[in-house]
Amino acid sequence: MYMISSQDAIRRGEREPLWTLFRVVCGLSALSWGGLALMAQLENHYVEREGRLSRVAFSDLIALAWMVPGPVGCNVAVQVGHALRGRSGAWVAGVASVLPFFMLMTLFAIFYRTPFVRAVASQTLLNHFSVVLGTLIGVTWYKQTRALVRGKLEWVAALLGCLTLAYARSPAAYVAMLGVAFAVGWFNSPSRQVRLKISIARSDLQLMTALCVLLALFAIPLPHRYELALLWPRLAGAGMTLFGGGFSALPVLKALFVTPGIGVSDNDFTLAFSLSPLSPGPLLNVVPFFGYLVDGWVGALIATLALFVPSGCLVVLAQRNLHQLKANPRFEHGMRILRAVTTAFLAVAVLRIAQRVPLQPQYLVTALFSCMCFAKLKVPVYIVYGTVAGVCGLWLAYAAMG
Repeated sequence: MYMISSQDAIRRGEREPLWTLFRVVCGLSALSWGGLALMAQLENHYVEREGRLSRVAFSDLIALAWMVPGPVGCNVAVQVGHALRGRSGAWVAGVASVLPFFMLMTLFAIFYRTPFVRAVASQTLLNHFSVVLGTLIGVTWYKQTRALVRGKLEWVAALLGCLTLAYARSPAAYVAMLGVAFAVGWFNSPSRQVRLKISIARSDLQLMTALCVLLALFAIPLPHRYELALLWPRLAGAGMTLFGGGFSALPVLKALFVTPGIGVSDNDFTLAFSLSPLSPGPLLNVVPFFGYLVDGWVGALIATLALFVPSGCLVVLAQRNLHQLKANPRFEHGMRILRAVTTAFLAVAVLRIAQRVPLQPQYLVTALFSCMCFAKLKVPVYIVYGTVAGVCGLWLAYAAMG
């Protein structure tokens, strides 16, 4: 009964105004470094503060976002918009979630060769930001685990999910893990005699066919002379292969952009990903940067649309059809196990961030400060980031003077 619809999500019969939806999602996206941070802030606003969605309903959005390709944080934002205001809400929330990092990464692309941008991309500052992000994700993981992981089977699924993700080397592992988790819940359901009924509209089949064509276009090897002409459709198809977060996108985007036909250099590619943590949004916020290098503002806009629109359409399609299953007890039991497994993504994300940051006293201080702010004081994320950036800037200036 927990896969949500617009009516399930709306509190006391109210409808979220589109301008309010845009303003809230855009503001949260502008203050979310990483897709997981956006998910945490959306949960904090619409679940804890506003009560528009239940924690279980929101966890279903997260589970579905992990099951489909594309940027997970933006996929959750699209689903929130769809739950609150239908199709128009999905478009408004999707644009609002993308707009902040589209603008900032395009500006980085314009000025990326200047000394200022290179100075801002200090590794020390990036490490401190990573610590803040890891702490935020860790606090979110703790809350989700307490709410969603209760029974023995759910704990086993969550622990096995952590082990699987810790050693996974392919994005296919994400899809396989989620599929196995749902199947285990489905076949272990006490209600085994209930039949599953689902129908797919003709327009949904047409959309799925179009997405498959884009995926095939990406998969087919092309001579270098055709790479530029078909870059944007191939980028849209590439988005259909990106499961489990932005880190899986590195080899895919490099195969598309760092070629003789496109002309993005290895140095440009590396710098884009070094600037990525300084911009809000998921790791895929580098796409406007590459688009601008290829074709200016037009390229940045088309690249962003090509990567984010197909995945947004796909997640809405999935939500609309999965809604038919909400009354099926076997499906709900499968979703319970699936929700438990999704907590593993947060746990492993914290582990990987901790592995990348040097074990030094200043980073431990940042971790303790962030944990106190998020867990005890409920300080807004942007204040924590601003405080850390200010202190880090003063420290670097003092070190340079000394």
